[in-house]
Amino acid sequence: MVGKDIDARDVLDPNAKTRRSFKGHLVGRFKKTGPNSWDDYQVVAEDGGPIDVFPSVKVHVEERGAKFRMRSRGEVLLVQWIPSDEEMAALGEDPDLRQPFLETCVDSFGYKKGIGVTAYIAKTLRR
Repeated sequence: MVGKDIDARDVLDPNAKTRRSFKGHLVGRFKKTGPNSWDDYQVVAEDGGPIDVFPSVKVHVEERGAKFRMRSRGEVLLVQWIPSDEEMAALGEDPDLRQPFLETCVDSFGYKKGIGVTAYIAKTLRR
């Protein structure tokens, strides 16, 4: 992901909501490649240290691993989930963190579906 351009419209598409509070590790920030709002973004890797994540935050869960994107103070951050000591002990040696992360930290998220443009126009014209 580092060095790959990401369309401005896709930098944060929430697909989940945090279920509980947990610790994360800031591993990157999304920075614009130009001055315009439509310019692409790139991930700038960094070791930003620990970060507290609170319940009900809309996040964009990455396709692999236990990483997610979230908005904080006007920036989009890339965060890696850090399991608690108890969770790590339950996972055992060399754990795959994705499944436990999905099961314990996030809930699926979707916007409520509207009636759609065509149905709205038809409904408006019938009045």
